[in-house]
Amino acid sequence: MKRCRECDEFKPLDDFYRATGSRDGHRSACKACDSARAKARYAADPKRTIERVQAWRRANVERAKETQRRYRSERDYAAMMRDSHLRRKFGMTQEQYERRLAQQGGGCAVCGRAPKAGKSLHIDHDHETGYVRGLLCFKCNAALGQLGDDLGRIERALTYVATKRRVAGLRQR
Repeated sequence: MKRCRECDEFKPLDDFYRATGSRDGHRSACKACDSARAKARYAADPKRTIERVQAWRRANVERAKETQRRYRSERDYAAMMRDSHLRRKFGMTQEQYERRLAQQGGGCAVCGRAPKAGKSLHIDHDHETGYVRGLLCFKCNAALGQLGDDLGRIERALTYVATKRRVAGLRQR
């Protein structure tokens, strides 16, 4: 047990980072306090922290690469990146994506086509508000994008296709 000099609590040694220069081999502040101090320092001056990390990476290229390899191999890196992208770009989690997909019957909101194994549907959203409308396959998402989400153009395209089908004597689905 050791007393943290920041929070003044007694904690097990596992709650302290190692420090070879100290008498007992551990830092004087616990991991929680150390983390809180680092977050506050970053919030106050992020540029300084970023520059320090970049300088370390330049000075320790192989060690930085090995750390990245180990980090990626110990985790489902692709899933982490996907989840990070969904949160950053659309404000949704992978679980919310899966729930939306299930609500749509497991496929595209327009044509119903299910995504191929290992692939995901595109997230259709209003570019002005960011509101997520649904999940679309590549073709349906591209079609809406090419029409610019313009309801008038979409209606005219629908009328055009329906009219040309009747003129050609083709059955409508």
